[in-house]
Amino acid sequence: MKKGKEFIFPENVDKDYGIWKDYTLKDFGYAALAGLIGLVFIAIPPYGLILVLIKIVIVVLAMAVVMAILTVRPVSARKNIKVRDHFNMKRRYANSQKLFYLKSKKRGGLIAIEKDHQTK
Repeated sequence: MKKGKEFIFPENVDKDYGIWKDYTLKDFGYAALAGLIGLVFIAIPPYGLILVLIKIVIVVLAMAVVMAILTVRPVSARKNIKVRDHFNMKRRYANSQKLFYLKSKKRGGLIAIEKDHQTK
C-alpha cells in the first residue's frame, strides 16, 4: 500500500517570525526589556555627573552583551542556530538520561553458576 509523503522537520527550524536582519519579535522583546532595565538603573539615585556616566557605560556594555547574544551564530554554516538555542541544547543534553552499554558476560559462566546453585 502506498503511503503519503512524509514531512520531517529538523529540530532547529524556527517558528518565530523574522522581522529585520534575522532578528525575531522575541529578540526585539529581549532587547527592549534590557533597555528598560538599563533606564531604570540609570534613574536610580545618586545623580552625580561621574556616577551617571559610569551607569551609562554599564548600561551600554550590558546592551552590547545582549545584542551579541542575539546576533552571534555559533555554527557559521547554519544561520538558523542561535547562541541561546545552542546553550539550551547543551543544557538539555547535560540534564538528559544517558545510555551506557555494559560489557556482555560469558554465557557459560552464568549457566555454570545457575547449575551449581540448583544442585545444592
